[in-house]
Amino acid sequence: MGGGYTKESILSPDEVKEALDLYHRTPMRRYWQYYNLFKVERRDIVERSTDLGFMRTLHKRARTRSQKADGYFLRYPPGSFTKIHSDNNSDITIVTLLESKDLVGGYSLTQGVFDESSRPEGWDAIRDDSGYNGYGDEIVPDVVDISDGESLCYGPNLLHGVSKVYQGHRIVLVTWWNNDTKGK
Repeated sequence: MGGGYTKESILSPDEVKEALDLYHRTPMRRYWQYYNLFKVERRDIVERSTDLGFMRTLHKRARTRSQKADGYFLRYPPGSFTKIHSDNNSDITIVTLLESKDLVGGYSLTQGVFDESSRPEGWDAIRDDSGYNGYGDEIVPDVVDISDGESLCYGPNLLHGVSKVYQGHRIVLVTWWNNDTKGK
């Protein structure tokens, strides 16, 4: 597992079903582009999060003092993707894969820090004239293997995205949690 995130089974199968039931009852809007998201279907959660069992469970995992969370569902059909970005407006983001059907592509991606401190003996390096070596930079692409019902949890600085979907679809629940006591 890469740095900057955890992969966890937070929701029970019943809570995943509860979330999918709400997904199917919620009005959908298609977006050609929605900030970093391309060709996705979005469904906003308008119910109070304290009324939803799966949101209470996610709140407990988020460990924030605030009861307020932004949450929505995304369906990634063929052609959709999310460009690499960070969620610098959130203290913690939890993305739960609710369903993937006949999915080809649509991988969860992260970009981590190249944390090698030096080149090992016996290994050569060829660089351009700038001398750039990448140490300490976010240059390591990684595919995160995530299964239905699993969640990715990460902070505001992790670079992440979703590769292009070629076939099938994936449905995710995205929740952003903020600690409302900042600056107090």
